[in-house]
Amino acid sequence: MTFEETAKKLEDIVKKLEKGNVGLEEGTKLYEEGVNLAKACFEMIDKCKGKIENVKNELDKIIDRE
Repeated sequence: MTFEETAKKLEDIVKKLEKGNVGLEEGTKLYEEGVNLAKACFEMIDKCKGKIENVKNELDKIIDRE
C-alpha cells in the first residue's frame, strides 16, 4: 500500500471514530487498526527522509569537489 492509500484509510477510520456511532468492540478494532496505519505512515516518512538525506549528502560531495 502506498503512503497516500495508507493515509486515506487512516483518515476514514478517524472519521468513523469521530462520528461516535460505533460500538465498543468495533471502535477498539478501528482504533488498533488506526494506530497500525499511523505507524506505517511514520515508517514510510522516515524511509523517505533517509533517502532524501542520502541524495543530499551525495550532492554535497559533488559540490564540494568543484
